Amino acid sequence: MQKLFSPTVLLAIALMAIIVMMILPMPAWVLDIGLATSFGLAILIFTITLFIERPLDFSSFPTILLASLMLRLSLNVSSTKLIIGQGHTGTDAAGGVIEGFAQFVMGGSVFLGLVVFGVLLIVNFMVITKGAARMAEVGARFALDGMPGKQLAIDSDMSAGAIDHATARDRRETEQRETTFFGSLDGASKFVKGDAIAGLLITLLNLIMGLIMGVLVHGMPVVSAFETYAILTVGDGLVSQIPSVIISIAAALLLARGGATGSTDIALADQLGKHPAALATVAILMALFALVPGLPFIPFMAGAAVLGYTAYKMSKNLKDREEAEMEEQIEEVMEPKENRALGDILDLDDLHLEFAPDLVSMVLDAGTGLDARIANMRTHVATTFGLILPEIRLTDEPELMTGTYVIKIQGVEQVRGILHPEMVLALMPDNHDALPPGTDVTEPVYGAPARWISSKAQEDAALSGATIVTAPEILATHLLEVIKQNFPRLLSLKSLRRLLNEMTELTDEFRAEANRKLLDELVPDKVPIDTLHTVLRLLLEERVSIRNMPLILESIAEARLHTPQPEIICEHVRQRLGFQLVGEMKREDGTIPLIQLAPEWEETFSTYQIDAQGGAVDIALPPEQFNRLAEGLSDRLNTTTEQGVFAAVVTSTRRRRYLRTILKSRGILNPVLSFEEIGLEARPALVGMVPA
Repeated sequence: MQKLFSPTVLLAIALMAIIVMMILPMPAWVLDIGLATSFGLAILIFTITLFIERPLDFSSFPTILLASLMLRLSLNVSSTKLIIGQGHTGTDAAGGVIEGFAQFVMGGSVFLGLVVFGVLLIVNFMVITKGAARMAEVGARFALDGMPGKQLAIDSDMSAGAIDHATARDRRETEQRETTFFGSLDGASKFVKGDAIAGLLITLLNLIMGLIMGVLVHGMPVVSAFETYAILTVGDGLVSQIPSVIISIAAALLLARGGATGSTDIALADQLGKHPAALATVAILMALFALVPGLPFIPFMAGAAVLGYTAYKMSKNLKDREEAEMEEQIEEVMEPKENRALGDILDLDDLHLEFAPDLVSMVLDAGTGLDARIANMRTHVATTFGLILPEIRLTDEPELMTGTYVIKIQGVEQVRGILHPEMVLALMPDNHDALPPGTDVTEPVYGAPARWISSKAQEDAALSGATIVTAPEILATHLLEVIKQNFPRLLSLKSLRRLLNEMTELTDEFRAEANRKLLDELVPDKVPIDTLHTVLRLLLEERVSIRNMPLILESIAEARLHTPQPEIICEHVRQRLGFQLVGEMKREDGTIPLIQLAPEWEETFSTYQIDAQGGAVDIALPPEQFNRLAEGLSDRLNTTTEQGVFAAVVTSTRRRRYLRTILKSRGILNPVLSFEEIGLEARPALVGMVPA
């Protein structure tokens, strides 16, 4: 049961009182209280609109807007009763507020009051209300149209590991509230427009009917009746229109905020402060106006002086702010070697990018830096390979040579390279003599010949057939390639547990519950964590996506009924994932290009086969035959690649891992498939044979 004086009960009583005012006659002193409340509420709404950080912080605005509208309309009805019924008694018939406003604004002139009221009505109806209604309509449409894209962005950030499920849920709720808010505001703006029209009609009705009542019913002279009822009518119109104008301006300000954050004064100062040149230009123009004959000198020159001084201060503050931000960024990036705890020194980062101080501005650039590229990288890796990347640590290393960067995996240096941020890298075409002059180098990622050239000459280089890449693109590509090469290392037990947790925290509750039951049933009783970890690392070693985790778990549980060996279990998992492996290589005609070993190789393998424990098979070929096999595979794959065909090697399940090891030793990334993995998923197309 609600308490008698709880906010809910008081609000209900207040709204009921507003409705009662429309029905029952009210004394003048009650009307004065209501009009004062209307003024106070309008000013409160306007003030809150100026101080809020963002529009959604005042999400109750549409409700308050309608409540204030109800209050004004009920006051209009009550004042109309008093004006028509008691107007003949004098200008105080409708209370002191209406009389006071009329006398103050009109200044003793009825026509002046009518003109002021008409101007306020035109400004409110033709300018403020109409503009606010259009802004509300566009805002609601954009909020609704942009909702699917925002939801996809939230899902992408969550999949990439940039945000957790709680943050994603909060962002979805915020987007839903924003859409509802703009939709409600769009509807409420129609009421405001109707309020302006109603104000005009009520004023005309009060003036005409009051004049008729005063002359015909109460026998007042026409001039006296017109003056009395005009004062009452204009006063009533003013005390209704002024709060209406204030609230309409508040609604327009709220909608005009758009995506700006911070209170209105802070947002204006921050955004105007970024363009001191504009203020300086206006100051010069106002100074010129001051010199024009016939125009007052002091107002224009005073304005020019104020704007000129403001432009100077803003320019100085902008420069100081930029310097402070750069120093802060450098301090954040730099790792102080002293005062570091022993645990921090022993702790290793899974991914660590160090770079020379001259690369700081390039790496931290908001437009072309690494932040956005790393976010896209996380999304790509999660979508393509099913792996959640750990945090990538970025640090400035003063000891590195100019332009140098180093990529480390778990504290061990993997690669290092040199960049020239002010230049671009041109990958040399066949006719590289036509390239602009520069420094010839080897492209750090794929080892292709390239040349660092001036950024001004990149158009000429592109016309000569060269591929142009910028320094940030090189760094991001190199980082991604190192990550791919170290997928197994990056899948730690901590990362694995996070992967499993993500399975149970989907936005689709039905699928999340299904995954939760699957994990409870299989892990760790039927699928031990160490076995799952080893199998996943074996898959990632060959860049097989582990995104289909439910199928992988089921496959491991099936295989463990027959063997505990992770290598053999992995082969079974690959067979279950055959449709995925084949789908990545299938051509448009449904065929998959394959290279096969000559049948004689099977006899050789059988001769040198070593049966290991648990059913595993190993092969110990003599060096001559090993080299012949490796060179044969390499030659056939290189030949097909030159012909524009990316082929896979096909063999039996027992030999597949051995051939994959040979290709890996030669740095060849072509996949090695077994006949069982291909199955009926694609039509084999033999494009080469490795002779014995």
